Amino acid sequence: MTVHQGIRLHVDGMYGGYPHSVLRDAVLQGVACPSDEAELHAFTLIADPSPHLRITVTRPMGQGQQGVISARLFFNGHFVIGERMSLSPLARSQSPFSVTSDINLMMARLWSDLAERISHGGPVIP
Repeated sequence: MTVHQGIRLHVDGMYGGYPHSVLRDAVLQGVACPSDEAELHAFTLIADPSPHLRITVTRPMGQGQQGVISARLFFNGHFVIGERMSLSPLARSQSPFSVTSDINLMMARLWSDLAERISHGGPVIP
């Protein structure tokens, strides 16, 4: 199955004093798309018009400071699903590009959770 639709992406937050453009580039490298058949099916239910994905990364300044990332998916202005997780120990002490794997994992969980909800007859918009 192939879906020819996009996602509007909004990147928010801060990463230890780095410029926002660096954070945005790191997020873009980590964003994962729906990959298996169930995830693609779930995405087709919200693909038109393009959904809005808001990713927020927060890592306070200072070595080893705890940080969090979150992703929230919206369709037609309605919340669909979200994920939130702490930054890995590596991402707490490195450049913004160290969060790409954390973002990738969070996005994989988001698509998987949405597919799971749809496969059990749950609503697209809770």
